Amino acid sequence: MKPVQCVLLFGLSFALVGCGVKTHDVSGTASFNGEPIPEGQIAFVPEKGGQGGAGTITNGQYSAKLLPGKYKVQITANKKMKLPPGEVGMEGAKEEVRQYIPDKYNTQTELKADIPAPAPLNFDLKSK
Repeated sequence: MKPVQCVLLFGLSFALVGCGVKTHDVSGTASFNGEPIPEGQIAFVPEKGGQGGAGTITNGQYSAKLLPGKYKVQITANKKMKLPPGEVGMEGAKEEVRQYIPDKYNTQTELKADIPAPAPLNFDLKSK
């Protein structure tokens, strides 16, 4: 076999096998104050950089594919909420769609996951 053929064969076999890192199917529930989150997003952000993953939360259920590792977990969800006293929305609206999950579960998350994790991986969030 010629050197060029060896390099091509090696490259093809490497591409087919990949780096040997297996992704894991991660799924579970996400609730807020005991109620399933009707619609939202869940993101898994690697603690040491690299590729993360995300999924949609529907009726409190989510799923994602993730590489093994340690992740920070961010959960977000929006709903129509009454505006605080003295605050008025567009065209005098008294309500608007806003993020209702506290920052400690998204922008300043305290949630963590170590993948692979036991299934299901559930998150029960509290307002306090």
